[in-house]
Amino acid sequence: MKRSERTRRQWLTTCVATTVGLSALAGCTDNSDETDRENGAESSTNGSLDAGWRMYGVDLANTGHQSNASGPTEDVDVDWTFETGDSLAATPIIVDGILYVGSHDEHFYALDAENGDEEWSVDLGTSARRTPAYADGNIYISGSRELLSIDAETGEIRWREDGTDSNPYYPLIVDEETGIVTDDEYIWRFDPKTGSLEQVIDLLPDPFEMGVSGAPAIADGIAYVGYEDRLGAIDLETGEREWEFENETGEIFHQISPAVADGLVYIGDVDGNFYAVDAESGDLEWEYNEATEVASNPSVADGMVFFGDSDRVVALEVDSGNKEWEADVGPTPDVQPTATNETIYLAVHRFLYAVEAKTGNKIWSHEFGSHVDEPRIGTNYAMQAPPIIVDGSLYVTTSNNKIHKFKTR
Repeated sequence: MKRSERTRRQWLTTCVATTVGLSALAGCTDNSDETDRENGAESSTNGSLDAGWRMYGVDLANTGHQSNASGPTEDVDVDWTFETGDSLAATPIIVDGILYVGSHDEHFYALDAENGDEEWSVDLGTSARRTPAYADGNIYISGSRELLSIDAETGEIRWREDGTDSNPYYPLIVDEETGIVTDDEYIWRFDPKTGSLEQVIDLLPDPFEMGVSGAPAIADGIAYVGYEDRLGAIDLETGEREWEFENETGEIFHQISPAVADGLVYIGDVDGNFYAVDAESGDLEWEYNEATEVASNPSVADGMVFFGDSDRVVALEVDSGNKEWEADVGPTPDVQPTATNETIYLAVHRFLYAVEAKTGNKIWSHEFGSHVDEPRIGTNYAMQAPPIIVDGSLYVTTSNNKIHKFKTR
């Protein structure tokens, strides 16, 4: 609903982000005037300027959109599979033809992305459970209550730092002097060269509150992050809270990592409410209340925002929040959609899908065998992380210890 069609909520500004059936339903469109957003908060494209995949969410803005990549657009087959010693629950990254991924077996692997051959592996002595980040020839990894950096060419450990209060989430490299990571309470800044850590802000000083988005969305030095039932804009240099929004439904935001693009921040809650917020002011731009639950992080590409909802994926028009389409994909698509310019790729339990970005029409689907779906670590999800798309191929990790590369048949 456009804000002109409802009573606008007030936002708090303070000084201190195998083939299966699949149908697509055309959504309604709106010819309302475009909202003028001259706020200067444009989305960052760090890490997505080439066709590689260098961090969680593709870029610092966590858009899930790789504009320079193209993936399989016809039925696919597995090209190669590599098995580690334990389960995988993170998205790999690919830089200059090398795939990097960590495993619960406490090892970190570098593979030739073309053929799956192991280039090297290193014993980290800690479970590498999160998507790593790459910058300037180095890999940054979250372990159990610690951060590590290794040399991307050799796997040699450069430094390790155990100063976080709980397990850190996804490391992000903002520039050559600044890395950012969250845990269950704080945003931390670290030096990419040394690993030296310092707190940016304690988001939840109340001991009865806990929960911070796994990855903030970062643009123009501001981190947009969900914590408990709030969305905040944090100045990464000063640690000041530029604005904060408290969800009037009382539902939590912190299970979703927001995305920021073209001056809007997108986030949803578990009660099915999805919001677009002005990145500079915190003013509500529009909200969509027809979802059952917002199950995944949003992705943003070419004028649309995509997210998982119960048993479908929804596409909304970014200026109005009107639904463009929805596509049935089975129970709870709870990992971020992966977007290229033409196609949306989805990992839903043990099914992979490719759908047209403009219409939601199915292009292809693939079902893993039941051996992938065996219970592990309290879950029977085959895939717990988004696929990545590089050079016409798709790469995905599964909970039965494997990394798979898919190509068009």
